[in-house]
Amino acid sequence: MTGRKYLEDIRIQLESGRYQHRMGENVLRAFGYVRRRATAIEEINETLRDLGLVADPPVDAEMPLRVPRIRFSLRPETEPIDHQSETLVSDDFDVPSQDTEDKDSNLPEPAFSISELASANRAVESVTPDASIQEAYTRMTLHKYSQLVVASSARPRQQDIKGIVSFQSIAKALMNGKPAIVRDCLDEDVPFAASDADLKSVVRQLSGNDVVLVIGKDKRLQGIVTAWDLAEEFADLVNPFKRIGEIEERLRTLVATRLGKSKVAQFLSDHRLSSDDSETEIEELTMGELQRVLEVPAHWEALELVFDRGAFIQALSEARGYRNRLMHFGDPLTEVERKRLTNFCDMVREIQL
Repeated sequence: MTGRKYLEDIRIQLESGRYQHRMGENVLRAFGYVRRRATAIEEINETLRDLGLVADPPVDAEMPLRVPRIRFSLRPETEPIDHQSETLVSDDFDVPSQDTEDKDSNLPEPAFSISELASANRAVESVTPDASIQEAYTRMTLHKYSQLVVASSARPRQQDIKGIVSFQSIAKALMNGKPAIVRDCLDEDVPFAASDADLKSVVRQLSGNDVVLVIGKDKRLQGIVTAWDLAEEFADLVNPFKRIGEIEERLRTLVATRLGKSKVAQFLSDHRLSSDDSETEIEELTMGELQRVLEVPAHWEALELVFDRGAFIQALSEARGYRNRLMHFGDPLTEVERKRLTNFCDMVREIQL
């Protein structure tokens, strides 16, 4: 199912008088995306406009991925005439119709495409083949670029791109003479990748090349990806992962010392198939299992914490959701989410172990 077909089905349901709600992450999946990048947002909104649909909350960089669900409606000029149809379902924003759940459950898991990277959607500076070496060198030095795209136009299509010029290619040309213009030190052996290419294929390309040039659906240069860009993307996951890991370890220690390993192991055994090795169970408790343990009122009372149980468990559930997203190299945490995770980690640190 394509993204357009996904939204067309929503329009058909709306025209029949049914309210339509979807999770933001499923809307992204329908279009083959994981992250709320500019490319994904632009494509979805363009299709919404084309089909006369309105999303609430809007599809943007801050759109919710799960809750609240996104409610779709027809633009005022395309509203269905009969609003009293018996096919209407509850107007509860958080309760989708059954057909909504069925459609979303059939969505394929998208591959992580290169367009999910920030650098693959960033304006690329280029230089013409006849520019002087001094100009290319100065621009690279001034902007801290390791290379420049060499092209015959400012917004080049793939066929307009001649290659790249880099410090390395300049040095190599100098070893063989005295280059005067960029054309004299051009590196033509540069790989291209479509913006929807699987990230794994791009990683393989970067194993033998310094850069990969990203070509958009309009056949124009959309971005440039380097190994450094990949490193930066993964670095963005490090600090949240450290906080999530600390939360897990502290809560494991908490339940082990205040509830007892045998009691926790028995609880887990009563609710799922598990090993009788209590020590192993404690060491391998997942955030989901920790949440299940803490949700039991008697367990919470035994922990003797000063925090409100509902608010604490809600924060733990949010941290669990963040972990799942980061584990799959999915949508990065927003500034607000990073702050919430940090605050929860600080709260857990207050507990005396």
